[in-house]
Amino acid sequence: MVSETQINQAEPNPQVEKDTLHSDDVSARLLMDIFVNHFKLLTGEALLASKLSSVWYDKQKSQEDLVNGLEYAKAQEWIVALDEAFRLTEAGFHTAAVADK
Repeated sequence: MVSETQINQAEPNPQVEKDTLHSDDVSARLLMDIFVNHFKLLTGEALLASKLSSVWYDKQKSQEDLVNGLEYAKAQEWIVALDEAFRLTEAGFHTAAVADK
């Protein structure tokens, strides 16, 4: 499982606050977009937590939104947590593909 320590490897911007206008669902869908459209991953491929968090923080998103989005994505079975990475599921790939249209 990926821990918050591994997510912290990419430095979050401490001045970025939690996004109170959007839900955990929106954060999770942005994460799926990063998997599919930024990293061009396909179903079954894995992404290191440090690479994911680096892109997340580049988008000026908070650590709290990242953690909540990851939890939501895992609950929806869009990703599967590995030791230091996340594997994209077919449902997660489809979620990003639908959002891209």
